[in-house]
Amino acid sequence: MVKHSNTGIVIQMQDYSIHDGDGVRTTIFLAGCHLRCQWCANPESWTLKKKLVLYKHKCTGCMKCTFVCPEKRIPCKMERPNDNCNSCGECVNACTQKALDFACLEKDVDELVKKIERDALFFRYTGGGVTFSGGEPLLQHGFIRALLDRFEGLGVNSWVETCGYFDFETVQDLLPKFSHIFLDIKHMDSRKHKAFTGCGNELILQNAKKIYATGVSMTIRIPIIAEVNLDENNLVKTAVFMKENLPSANIELLPYHELGKAKYISLGMEDKFVKFTTPTEKQINHAYQIFQNHGIEKVEYR
Repeated sequence: MVKHSNTGIVIQMQDYSIHDGDGVRTTIFLAGCHLRCQWCANPESWTLKKKLVLYKHKCTGCMKCTFVCPEKRIPCKMERPNDNCNSCGECVNACTQKALDFACLEKDVDELVKKIERDALFFRYTGGGVTFSGGEPLLQHGFIRALLDRFEGLGVNSWVETCGYFDFETVQDLLPKFSHIFLDIKHMDSRKHKAFTGCGNELILQNAKKIYATGVSMTIRIPIIAEVNLDENNLVKTAVFMKENLPSANIELLPYHELGKAKYISLGMEDKFVKFTTPTEKQINHAYQIFQNHGIEKVEYR
């Protein structure tokens, strides 16, 4: 098992995050995820492979990308810009309009640490820190280990957002290093969970209980999607699971949104985008009340 890795595949480092933990935070989005959630807002995170992104509104049709492509492709004219792409980056470098880019890049520990050192002042004054997100960030556990060792030396606290689909033994030693853990519970019925995400929920629920047993502060995040998990039976089962297994964990209800749609288009993955219905305030309040009625007091939604 790789304990430490000096490099990782990073999608983005988002400054001034206020929804991913206490204070002002820097959220580090890491690539890689076993799930294929139909409502995913970060489809570029599904694999560790560099994915070419085409921003059609920036393209002037100069065709410089075609002249340099070793595969003789026409990236700026392709509906699926990653077809037959070897990720060499020649077209990205040639595009003067920045219409082509990679969705994720390999970064090293020193590069990220320098960025966090510059952000540390905001952390100190707001109680913020770093939050790892994805994708499933714990799949790049070696990279996170190396970063946490450096962040601890800077006095920076670290949180993590996880879908829960990972091998617990591989990251067991890593979990206590986090100040807080967000974990998603999407559906209590494993067959429906698999239908909407590509994987069953058994491993996720097992890991939720194992993480809770470590004593690390924990919030369960539940995406609220009318067509997926808003039926009363599922909400009640979720509340019962929480009460019996994670009694002191927080709950955060996250209403569905379509903010990721543009990413599917720019990645040439529009056929993978599934439109769901944004829940009404009445539906969210009903879900909130079910958890309250089951004695779960620490419930929030935004």
